[in-house]
Amino acid sequence: MSGGGGEQDDVGKQLTPADGALYWKWLAFCFSGIMFSFILYGLFMEYATSGGRKLHEFSLIFVTSTLYTTTAYVGKTLRGEKPSTVPTYKLFFVAMLSMGSTFFSVRSLRYVIFPVQVLAKSCKPIPVMIMGAFLGKHYPLKKYLNVVAIVIGIALYMLGGDAVKADADSGKGGVTMAIGCVMLALSLSFDGATGAYEDKIMQKDHVGPFELMFNIQLGKAILAFLSLVILDEVGYFFVMVRETGPVLLALGLTGAMGQVFIFVTIARFGALTCSLIGLGRKIVTLIVSIIVYAAAERERCPGGAPAFGRTTPTFQRRRGAAAVASWMFRG
Repeated sequence: MSGGGGEQDDVGKQLTPADGALYWKWLAFCFSGIMFSFILYGLFMEYATSGGRKLHEFSLIFVTSTLYTTTAYVGKTLRGEKPSTVPTYKLFFVAMLSMGSTFFSVRSLRYVIFPVQVLAKSCKPIPVMIMGAFLGKHYPLKKYLNVVAIVIGIALYMLGGDAVKADADSGKGGVTMAIGCVMLALSLSFDGATGAYEDKIMQKDHVGPFELMFNIQLGKAILAFLSLVILDEVGYFFVMVRETGPVLLALGLTGAMGQVFIFVTIARFGALTCSLIGLGRKIVTLIVSIIVYAAAERERCPGGAPAFGRTTPTFQRRRGAAAVASWMFRG
């Protein structure tokens, strides 16, 4: 990704094992930060969407995107990132696609349990490849085999155990799970379009990681606000803030903190190390969610191995701070 910041976006000299204790201290710091941030994010999301609780999608997007925008602004200011050369309308279009992905992803949790969503989001390479092929990109046979392994893993997980969750969310099975899967498919479609379009514009124009985050999240905050106004849901937004304000704030803060750790990891160790940690945090998030909220789902776990395992080659090929940070954060 020559235009996505590449090596020029890495802050200072990257660390290697030759740096001794300093390398391992920073690696432990970054690993712990990403794990802590996103595991907490997952637990808060699971809590907010289980036991009959529901999140209002536009309220969530407005609050969290506002916090992400603030974080990105501070980050790009401290780093002194140069203004993006990407036209504003292109960045706003990316924000619209990302908005669609987030909306349907959160909406799906009204119908499926959180572990299903986490695992389904591992299918990101599929829509990205489809959209990339539509835009003229060509992929080697190995990538298609990776996609087949991911699909097999998802199928094993979905077919393992009972479809109905054995707790207060037992309604999230059968027909309702099918609706949730449709929502996830729509989310992944928007995700694929977002990733493919980002790749396309970053091949031609410069954009730093925090600059990209700032523009996308600002666009999403504006779109969420307009949606609240147009749909006459501003009053409902304040009701949601009163009822779930702490949860919305926690989701925003943990997500923003996770994004900062992602960038620090890229800057200190490069895109591949960050991607591998990101893969690990998805696996750990799934396991923690199952232990805390869905003990009955444990028998499904083996199906997740091929799905997660085959996402690694996809991460390995996404070089550059802006590309990898954006890719991981949409997860």
